[in-house]
Order: sequence, then structure tokens, then C-alpha cells
Amino acid sequence: MKIVVVGLGGVGGIVGGRLASAMADDPEHRVVFWCRGETLKNVRENGLSLTAQDGTIVVRPSLATCDAAEAGTADVLLFATKGHQLEKAAQATAPLVAPSTRVVPLLNGVSALGALEKTLPPCDLLGGCIYVSSHIVSPGAVRQVGAVQRLIFGKQGISEAENRMRHSDLEQVLKRSGIQVTLTERIDVEMWAKFLFLSPLAAATTYYRKSIDEVLDDPAGRGAVIDMIREAEDLARALGTNLPENIGNLTLEKARGFAPGTKTSMQLDQEQGRVTELEFLVGHVCREGRARGVPAPTYETFYEGLKTCCRTS
Repeated sequence: MKIVVVGLGGVGGIVGGRLASAMADDPEHRVVFWCRGETLKNVRENGLSLTAQDGTIVVRPSLATCDAAEAGTADVLLFATKGHQLEKAAQATAPLVAPSTRVVPLLNGVSALGALEKTLPPCDLLGGCIYVSSHIVSPGAVRQVGAVQRLIFGKQGISEAENRMRHSDLEQVLKRSGIQVTLTERIDVEMWAKFLFLSPLAAATTYYRKSIDEVLDDPAGRGAVIDMIREAEDLARALGTNLPENIGNLTLEKARGFAPGTKTSMQLDQEQGRVTELEFLVGHVCREGRARGVPAPTYETFYEGLKTCCRTS
């Protein structure tokens, strides 16, 4: 099985690095890193450096490239880019895709599947999401913070039995990385559950310029987060996603579990002048809400405010 990991940021570095380390001496599996610029140069020369609680490892993949002809056809394509990078990455890696290629996006947000379906040739497109706290230290060097590393994937619209029949082999290969991996037929629920947690906190922390605990301790901030959770939940249900009835309470409880001073990735990107995922984490709810007739007034307010301070390109 040839697994191509597209993007070596925080997520791609962890998933790709742990997979490549586990498959280093396995002739049946190849892990290819698709990356560019200084990252590609450093990985080719020095390998990928991955630092976590269990120490630092240096990983060398089977191949690091941004050349489609060199990479060849992929059996599995894992997209781990930022939302604003996805379309170009998909266009560049389209030659790697065959009808049997399994494609799994591991991005923030819930719009990646639609974007990939429009951009890639026919393939076996699955849903995916990941819980991990990690970031780039420098090109070709990634640090994981905390021990949580949970990857969830699956094919929406088919039964659990069919998912097992078609994709349990990929589940077993991914598990060899040491990451907690779950194959599910309810991937839409999992993706939206993460979105309901991530999106309101990203909007509120960036808007108020406060950490997660500071936002939740402030009555106005907490109220805004609760309103956005409800609005996103309404949109998800309008799209047919069968979320748990108590998803709002579960989401707020999860948010309270963060250590004091924790910031969201969108907040950090904004503070450091980088391109943010505003369109994918906040703007998406506004656009889809309007299209579906689902009101999202709190999202609209925050979206308009954030457009003045967040880079989107």
C-alpha cells in the first residue's frame, strides 16, 4: 500500500511521521511525503523531525516530493493541509488519483469533502477528522503537545459492515502508527461534532483576543459560544446529520477541559499574521445557512467583525 501524505504541517507531520516510522522496514508499504519549498529541502536532506512527550525521532519517508510523475499513483491519499491550501494541493496531486485510490481529508471544518469531489478525478472519497495538538517548529520539524492523537475516518452512506469490508485494511495500517484510529459509518456525525466544538471557539477567541478559558469565563463570550454552537447544530441537522440530542452540552463541557491560557489555531494564525481558516470555520456556516434558510445571526456578526482582522489569502 502506497500512502501519500499531502502537507507536512502539524497534522501531516504527526500522521506522516508516525506512519513512516512504523513502516520503515516494511517492504509492503510505502509512505510518501508530498511537500514543497524549505520543508521538502529539509526533509530530503535531514529527514522529518518529530518531537512529542515520548521524545524526538527523525523520520525518513520512502520518498519526499512535489512531482506527480515521481510520486506515481497512490493507493491512499491523506490530505493534511490548511483549508485555504486544499484546492491547489488537490489540483497538484490529481495525477496521483485512480478510481481505486482512497482519499481521506484530515482538515478542520466540514467543507473538504465537497471541495475534493469537485477537484479530484473519480476516486473512493472518505470522510475524516483528527484530534491532535501539534504545530510546526520550523520547516521539516513538528512538535506534538499533549498525548491525544485520535483519527476517525469512514465512508458516509454505506453500512458499518460494508465499511469494515472495504476499509478495515486501511484502519489496521493506520493503527500501526500508534495513533488511535476508528473506522465508522457515522463519519458525518464525527466531523460535525468536531466542527461544533472547534468553529465557535475559533471565532470567539480570535474576535475577543482571549484564550479559551477567558472567553468561557466572560458572560458575553460564553453566551456567544453557546449561540454559535446552536446555530451550527441547526445547520448540521438541516443537512441531515443525526447529532446526539445533548451535543450542545457535550461540546461546552469539552471546551471547558482545556488548560488555562490555551488558544485556538485560528487565533494563533491571526496573531502571527498568517493566513487564517476564517472562511472554512466561520464563513462556511454563514454561506450554507443563507443557502439552506437556516438563520445564523451570531455567526454573521462575528464573521463581519473577523473579516477586518483575519487574512484569508
